[in-house]
Amino acid sequence: MAWVKRNLGLVIGGVIALALLGVAGWYLWAKIQEDQEVTQQLDDTTQKFQTLLQRPVHPGTENGKINNIEIAKEEVKRLQAFLQDVRSRFGTRDIPTNISNRDFRALLDNTVNELQKNADSLGISLPQKDYWFTFAPQRTQVEFKAVGMLTQQLMDVKELCEILYAAKVQDVKGIRRVPSSSDENNTTDFMTDKKASTNEFAIVTPYELRFQGFSSELARVMEQLVNAKDCYIIKSVAVDKAPADEVQQAAPMYVDPRQAYRSRYGAYMPQPMPQAQARRPSNVLLDESKLLIVMEVDSVRLKEQPGAKKAAAKQVAQQ
Repeated sequence: MAWVKRNLGLVIGGVIALALLGVAGWYLWAKIQEDQEVTQQLDDTTQKFQTLLQRPVHPGTENGKINNIEIAKEEVKRLQAFLQDVRSRFGTRDIPTNISNRDFRALLDNTVNELQKNADSLGISLPQKDYWFTFAPQRTQVEFKAVGMLTQQLMDVKELCEILYAAKVQDVKGIRRVPSSSDENNTTDFMTDKKASTNEFAIVTPYELRFQGFSSELARVMEQLVNAKDCYIIKSVAVDKAPADEVQQAAPMYVDPRQAYRSRYGAYMPQPMPQAQARRPSNVLLDESKLLIVMEVDSVRLKEQPGAKKAAAKQVAQQ
């Protein structure tokens, strides 16, 4: 007892430590039991799921109140109708396939000539007099690389230009597309840092449009893109004040004849009264300047469904 009295603090600490160890052991045992229960529930649920997957499909009840086969057929029809409706919203692109070099040469020349004439008739300025809408590398070529991709891009550029024309933009400053081959490597006409992407359902091709106008023209371009017959997705829009197109020449210096008379004869001539500067009317809230707009647009073209041509031919034959 004397030792206990002399080491009372040590005894009390030991008792507390033993009590804490007992509590920790009980807590650990309870959590182990809880983990085992959760693991057993997970195993039971997994086994039930595997049993459902491996169970043969039941056609329904014998009295015909539940017919799983007919229900499955109806669900397939609803899914097909839904997919058809989604595909119809992407439009149908009339793009020539299996086109030859000669045919593409004629298509390119006619398209560029048409776009140039339409811009001239509408009073829309182009980046240069003989602008080829990113197809300058193909201007003198006879053999073309990746004719299929070039044809698709040519049709996209044509429709995008028609959208800009319909929106009545003031100036088309340039169009950029992704390169179709290694020969197209200048950054003026091509987006060398991007490329077309494809997945199971569609082909996505990015473009960049640079044009000048006011906010009304920008609104019309966006409206035309939304209502286009094909699917275009606006990725980004950058707007800045348009730079001056021409440097204004300095006006010739005007010499007041009264000042010349005064310097010659020393006579006094009354100074003209300073004219008040023109003030903006009080009802004008904002003076809008011409804008330079850079818009990135993705063209989305759905892939042709497997067996779509055969199904179409079969439908035509049945009609």
